[in-house]
Amino acid sequence: MAAPYREAMKMRFIAWGAYDDSKPRVRLLLDALRRSDRLEAELHVPVWRDVADKSVAGKRQLLRAALRYISGMPRALWKLLRAEGDAPLLLPYPGTPDIFAAKGLALFKPRKLVLDAFLPIHDTIVRDRRMVPEGGLKARFLRVFERAGLRCADVILVDTDAHGEFLAREYAIPADRFVTVPVGAEPLFDPRAELPKVDHLIPQEDGSPVVLFYGQFIPLHGLSTILEAVRLTQDDPIRWVIVGKGQEEPVMRHFLADKASSKLFWLPWVDYERLPALIARVDLCLGIFGGSDKASRVIPNKVFQCLAMGKPVVTRSGPAVDALAARYPQNLVTVPPEDPPALADAVRNALANPEALSALPMGAMEDFSPEAGVARLVAKLGDA
Repeated sequence: MAAPYREAMKMRFIAWGAYDDSKPRVRLLLDALRRSDRLEAELHVPVWRDVADKSVAGKRQLLRAALRYISGMPRALWKLLRAEGDAPLLLPYPGTPDIFAAKGLALFKPRKLVLDAFLPIHDTIVRDRRMVPEGGLKARFLRVFERAGLRCADVILVDTDAHGEFLAREYAIPADRFVTVPVGAEPLFDPRAELPKVDHLIPQEDGSPVVLFYGQFIPLHGLSTILEAVRLTQDDPIRWVIVGKGQEEPVMRHFLADKASSKLFWLPWVDYERLPALIARVDLCLGIFGGSDKASRVIPNKVFQCLAMGKPVVTRSGPAVDALAARYPQNLVTVPPEDPPALADAVRNALANPEALSALPMGAMEDFSPEAGVARLVAKLGDA
């Protein structure tokens, strides 16, 4: 077969719906498709542009988002209906609400439907963040809604094998319908790049080593475990920098009000573009430490970002991350979940023996990149 013909037959995807392109997961997935020349079009309804954290969004923000959804989705459906060809439809996160309309449209114009189930809805809202009582009417609705949405998809994307196994078991969906696309890290996280100065963000003091955590303050992150480890190391020459805000922000404010440690420095916000420079300036980075089942099934974006920047990471153990930690024990240290003494000891040991830890070898993360996941997706749909 001639090369131009093979190129013409190359499988491409249409990204469609009210996906949140402020999330690294979405940007990385779409960028991986662009780089492999597999993104035919983007039919995007920008619903979430002013909602940084949906778990703490106000009623006014959610109302504006709902109005944008109602006004924008009919146009997106019309554009999709007019789109030529039968390119598979990709619904990036959070695409579950969109898939019912896509499924209806597919009855008239058949297309394969690919749904990114990056954050399981029921498990996240009910069990992990405990925003809705389990067993209540809202929780039951979320479960039925998610089950129906997942079953509409021909292929379901997940960020780890453990998440795929969980959803397959939870909703009785065939395991072969899931494809793992790791979160990975954006090209922005490159230690060889020219980085902005962030010295003003790092407490200078005595030059003692710095430990960094950043992220939304959600239960999965285990903020209380981190803060207790800070307290346990109060007499050690360690400075802790925590960047973030969100659902568990009162826990942070209470800790600071009690003056439980003078070694903790809290930055509610750092521009995303400055995060690589901040990571480069510290000695050790933290992942997540929550005790929920969901926390055991994820490898958070921050772990990949910090490893990409050449920094060692301490995070909680679990089925999702243990294989990666076993493969790179000099870069990734795991501790039991919700165990502040274990975290404190791991931090002490890592900082006391920096020669035992090292940066990842060049190209080591390629197997865990979104590009590798896209290749698996394409193979699943039958286009090598």
